[in-house]
Amino acid sequence: MIFRTLDIEKRLPVLHNFGIKNLIVSGCSFTFNNSLHSSVTWPYYLRDLGGFETVYDTSLPGGGNYHIASSLQLALELDPFDPAESLLIVMWSGNDRDDYLCPESNYNTEFPYPCEFRYSKNVITGITGGANPESRGNTREGLRNLCDTKTKESRAYENYLITIGLKNYLENNNYRYLFLDYIDRSLPSRTWDFPIEPYLPKQLAEKYKKSKADIASPHEYALKNDLCHLDDFHPSPNGHLSWTKEILIPHLKTVFG
Repeated sequence: MIFRTLDIEKRLPVLHNFGIKNLIVSGCSFTFNNSLHSSVTWPYYLRDLGGFETVYDTSLPGGGNYHIASSLQLALELDPFDPAESLLIVMWSGNDRDDYLCPESNYNTEFPYPCEFRYSKNVITGITGGANPESRGNTREGLRNLCDTKTKESRAYENYLITIGLKNYLENNNYRYLFLDYIDRSLPSRTWDFPIEPYLPKQLAEKYKKSKADIASPHEYALKNDLCHLDDFHPSPNGHLSWTKEILIPHLKTVFG
C-alpha cells in the first residue's frame, strides 16, 4: 500500500456521523498532516468529527495537481476500496506547480526536501513547489527547465485535463468524491497561482468550475478569521479545525447526508 496512514488517537467527539468507514484524501501541504502524533490538518479533524475510521492519504507538501491526481489514482489501482465504504476528498493545489515521476537518483541530496512520496522503491514524485524561481523543489535538475517553457494558457489546459481525468476515473469506479480548492485565487497570496478559467473555452471552463465545491477555501477562511499559521499562508491547526467544523462538515451534510 502506498497510502499514508497515521495512528493518531481520536480526541474529538463525533459532530455528524456520515456512516462511512474510509476517508481517502490527496493534496499538498494544506492536506498533509506534518505531525506523526497529533491532528493538525483537516483530514484528521474530519475523521474524528465525521465518524470515519481511517484516513488514507497521498498528499505531499509542495505537490502540484499532477501529483495529487496521479498518486491517488495509482494508490486506488494498487489497493481498491469498497466505494460503499469510502469517501474521497481531493484538495487541489497550485496551477503554477509542476510534478513528474522520477528515479530516486534525481533527488536533491544537497538541499534535502523534508517529505517525499514513493510510487515504488526507486520512483518518487519530483516537484517544483511552484513557478516562483525561489521554489527549490526536490530534484537535482530538469524540472525547472520544463517549468520555464510553459505559459498560463498551456497550464490551463494541462490542469483542466488533470482535474477532469481524475473526476472521470472516480465516477467510472463508483467512488463518492468531493473536489476542493486550497486557496481563493482572487485573494492575495505568496504564490504565483492563477485561475485557469479565463484561458479555457467557455464549455470547458464551466465544466471545470462545476467539478469543485463552491465553498470557502481553508486559506480564505483562515485569512478572514485571523487563523493563519505564522507563515501567514497556511491555516493554523485551529484554523483547520474551525474550517472543518464551520465550512466542510456542513457542506458534506448537504451532499452526502
